[in-house]
Amino acid sequence: MGDHFWPAVYPGLIVGLLYGLSQRGVPNAILGTIAGAIGAVLSTSLLVSIGITEGVLAAAALIAAAALAAFAAVALARIVRPAQPPR
Repeated sequence: MGDHFWPAVYPGLIVGLLYGLSQRGVPNAILGTIAGAIGAVLSTSLLVSIGITEGVLAAAALIAAAALAAFAAVALARIVRPAQPPR
């Protein structure tokens, strides 16, 4: 993971996209994907600075950070942009 930056970010894109799609709506999917990628980048940089670059712990931390970032972004978007009433 240490010398391969973009392959380490792909799980963040996938996790963020899946979480966004599970919340229904294209804006949630896009926001989840962006936030998942940001979470993966932050997790990757933290893990590389600590020295953990290989193994299950690194993969689990990367996926957890991506999922947390996607969840936080979609939840914040719901607060900022309340649901429209049906017409």
